[in-house]
Amino acid sequence: MRYADGGGLTPTGRRRRESVRMQAAELFEQQIKPSEVAGRLRVSVKSAYQWHQLWRDGGVQALASRGPSGSRCRLSPRSLEKLAAYLEEGPAAHGWVEDQVWTASRVATLIGRKFHITYSVSGATRLMHRLGFSPQVPARRVAERDEQAVAVWKEATWAEVKGRGRPGGGYVCFEDEAGFTRRPPRGRTWGRRGITPVVTVSGRRSGRLSVAGLIAMRPGPRTRLCHRLRTHPAAKGARRSMGEQDFIALLDGVHQLVKAPIVLVWDRLNTHVSRRMQGFVAEREWLTVFLLPAYSPDLNPVEWVWAHVKRSLANLAVMALDRLEALVRNRLKRLQYRPHTLDGFIAGTGLTLDNPASP
Repeated sequence: MRYADGGGLTPTGRRRRESVRMQAAELFEQQIKPSEVAGRLRVSVKSAYQWHQLWRDGGVQALASRGPSGSRCRLSPRSLEKLAAYLEEGPAAHGWVEDQVWTASRVATLIGRKFHITYSVSGATRLMHRLGFSPQVPARRVAERDEQAVAVWKEATWAEVKGRGRPGGGYVCFEDEAGFTRRPPRGRTWGRRGITPVVTVSGRRSGRLSVAGLIAMRPGPRTRLCHRLRTHPAAKGARRSMGEQDFIALLDGVHQLVKAPIVLVWDRLNTHVSRRMQGFVAEREWLTVFLLPAYSPDLNPVEWVWAHVKRSLANLAVMALDRLEALVRNRLKRLQYRPHTLDGFIAGTGLTLDNPASP
């Protein structure tokens, strides 16, 4: 009888498993029954009896790791590197243009085309795991996004943004807006297997909550989060978003709070670039505005704020609009007292100041 390590284990996993078997051998030497060994080491009784048989026939050396089991990989290390590069190019680069999904069947076909080696679907799956790939839900990115413009903004414009804020001790601020309704985002919950849980939501047009958020940062003081909310009751012809006056009121409030110049970064929303807004900005000497590249929400840390808040409101029960407003205020208030979380949102964009903010 020969004990073999699982072929899917990493070297660290094999060492950990071998350590457990060595502990079992020490217990066997103390005349402890396999069933009790299984309880102490939290392994199955079947494994404990197999280990006991190996130990009795061959001693401690019989429980030593024999390395990964299974057949040898038919692709050379160089071929594996090429395969990983092919996979990172995406399915469209290899003929699957109808969607953007890598499946194990397609990977097996790709291996056959490129290396003239036949792999089964299960074999391709194990090979993908060996290469460090795993099934994931992809993030979306707009096709019209100009990657070169985004790269230039991160290198040149961001340096100018930091330079404008540094001389006068000003704050670099990111602003964005979001909308909330009584129909919440769906989140995972426990339910009986085979029966999809049901969340009751409002089916009528029940108004909307608009929120403008602003993250202010500079080296030294803690990162701040400021916001402004406006409810839009369901009414025919009524405005369902914030206007220029709302954004200016938010900026004026932040300026009164920080008592320092503001270098503002926001997207190209029509109310951000309108003539009226340009007039408001020109009237405020303490305000400098920079526009983000088109289709680049990943450069705005306030987008992470909205994702954080909406995740906390998943599967929300039906409630009045004023109750929803209170909940959103509560979630934003919590974030105001968690500057490290806000710093994490900023770090996620890759845009950081030269000197990180202190707590």
